[in-house]
Amino acid sequence: MSIRSFMMAKFYDASMVAMEEACLATWRSDLLSRAKGNVLEIGGGTGANLQYYSETVENLEMTEPDPHMLAILQDKLTKYPGKIRAEAYSADNLLYPDNSFDTVVSTLVLCSVHSPEETLREIKRVLKPGGLFIFLEHVIAKDAPKLIRWQKLFQPFWIFMCGNCHLTRDTEVLISDAGFRFDEIERLRSSGGPPIVSPTIKGTAISSCGYQKHYTY
Repeated sequence: MSIRSFMMAKFYDASMVAMEEACLATWRSDLLSRAKGNVLEIGGGTGANLQYYSETVENLEMTEPDPHMLAILQDKLTKYPGKIRAEAYSADNLLYPDNSFDTVVSTLVLCSVHSPEETLREIKRVLKPGGLFIFLEHVIAKDAPKLIRWQKLFQPFWIFMCGNCHLTRDTEVLISDAGFRFDEIERLRSSGGPPIVSPTIKGTAISSCGYQKHYTY
């Protein structure tokens, strides 16, 4: 467990206050009001989404592989006894059966997973056919070549200091290539944070059919 991981978990919430107040809180509230049924949130971090889930959520499973983030998340979960469970699963190896969830949520996660392709395959596998994938992710600045140059310049440092966070992933294309159909997508800029993380996509996509992996339990 690295000192960078410890420090990132310790100061993550404080570092995100300006962005949360400027835009992220509103975006989370809008998106997560659509979550329903049996819900999985990958990369739950320190639990920034917890307050935005509505009564349409019957059960909430959360995953967070970083032990420092997970400790903070589990401490917050004491406010929700018996209603939410958090596991230390990696997003590219979700230890749930096929077709388990009505909704899967990913907010500011696909930038930092080891393999976004494998993570999206896992999301598709655990979603029921027709299930809803809710996403909020910062992405490469495809409409701003000058900003892309800054993203590429800062990316090695950003990956090292910010928990493998990549600045130049084309997550919209990755979601589409994984076999999801966009139900709604917005391409916009966040505020309250560095310009290199401002290009953002948010919305929902539909899983048309499951990706079969078939775990044996």
